[in-house]
Amino acid sequence: MTSFRAALALRVALGVFALLVASGVVSVIALRTILYRQLDGTLVHLAEVEAQAGAATSGSEFKFHEGVLLAAREGPSVELIRYAQLWNQDGRPVVRSSNLSSDLVLPPSALVAAAAGRVATFSQSWRGRPLRSVVYPMQLVGAAHQVHLLQVAAPTEPLRQTLIRFSVLVMLLTVLGTIWAYALGRKLAAVALRPTGEITAQAESISAGTLSERITAHADAEEFTRLVTVLNLMLDRLDGAFQIQRQFTDDASHELRAPLTVLKGELDVTLKRERSTEEYRETLVRCREEVKRLSRLASDLLVLARSDSAVPLEHVADVDIRGLIHRVVSRFDSAAATRGVHLAIHAEQVTLPGDERMLEQVVSNLVDNAVRYCRSGGEVRIELADEGGAVLTVRDDGPGISPEHVPRLFVRFFRGDPARQRSDGTGLGLAIAKAGAEAHGGHLEFVGNGPGAIFRLCLPLEGPAARSTARVT
Repeated sequence: MTSFRAALALRVALGVFALLVASGVVSVIALRTILYRQLDGTLVHLAEVEAQAGAATSGSEFKFHEGVLLAAREGPSVELIRYAQLWNQDGRPVVRSSNLSSDLVLPPSALVAAAAGRVATFSQSWRGRPLRSVVYPMQLVGAAHQVHLLQVAAPTEPLRQTLIRFSVLVMLLTVLGTIWAYALGRKLAAVALRPTGEITAQAESISAGTLSERITAHADAEEFTRLVTVLNLMLDRLDGAFQIQRQFTDDASHELRAPLTVLKGELDVTLKRERSTEEYRETLVRCREEVKRLSRLASDLLVLARSDSAVPLEHVADVDIRGLIHRVVSRFDSAAATRGVHLAIHAEQVTLPGDERMLEQVVSNLVDNAVRYCRSGGEVRIELADEGGAVLTVRDDGPGISPEHVPRLFVRFFRGDPARQRSDGTGLGLAIAKAGAEAHGGHLEFVGNGPGAIFRLCLPLEGPAARSTARVT
């Protein structure tokens, strides 16, 4: 895996390399253009001087200044010489400077330009040596030379050597600049990443037992404020989830321990001595009740575990909520009749998409809760209305819920009222109902006492999301 520091340094180096290469190419081209323009200017000036000096003569009587520039030289300064030759207008040689052992090359394009009275410049090769030539029409300086052309040439090897040396210098500077940019990029990356290293170190020092700690490194730096804030918010969520999980584990352990202790006690007492068949039967009945409680508790815990683990709803389809309510209430007819509780249903027709089994459990928990705490001879009223969604209201004639217990009403295992503590419930019914409502994109709320507890379940008509999950505390 490539480190960010190395990747950043490489990108900086490549960027500088590309910039230096582009600058070098442009510089070489510009230098070549400048050198050739200067050489052309020098040759034109020399041609003008020679033309002015020989303006009074004609034909083979034309004389060149065989001085410093036109002298034949050997050794290091040989490339400083200039060559000159006089031509007639049809391209036949007339006279050449003494340092020329043979005629220069005169291309047809130069003859055409000279015939039009223009100075022509071009590059050529003479005896294997690259030259730069200027063809100057003599008609520009005198009538005696209307039919003559003056050609002045100079070797271009010095220019080529200058361009080579300059190119080598540019290449060397490019290599050195790229190396320097890479080193600078690594240094800048190290400086830029130092705060992230400190933030990472603080984050790594926070363990499950120190989730209350928060990251403070560079929290006041504008560039890292959001990162630190996001990490601290994540720690807040982890801390809250950890506390909930720990509380859930403690509560679940406590709830499971109680029936297991009763079972063990009953069995131990029974096995201390021989018992009659009736005594064994009574013990088995009591053990059966504890097993039923354990089974009910395990089932409720499984539902809550599913709601906490991002499991999608199963078998989502259109559900007839009114028909579902009638089915649920019919199961509680016997329990309600035993306590003299009347079940009253007032339901409109509402159909919405959802998980029928989960919705049935939600409604069952609400009705069970109402029947369980309704006063003897009282009434449990179940109302369903279509208000742009299903609105289910369940109310009973019980003692209601104390105000101090309302904030924790949907907390798992909470059974604050004495009536609840005396019951054989697990304290998970309302928590499961709330989880089921939220899984369908709805919500469950405690409306108040009137005088018994009133709960309202609201479910949207659009149904649950593709992966709805419920979160309960």
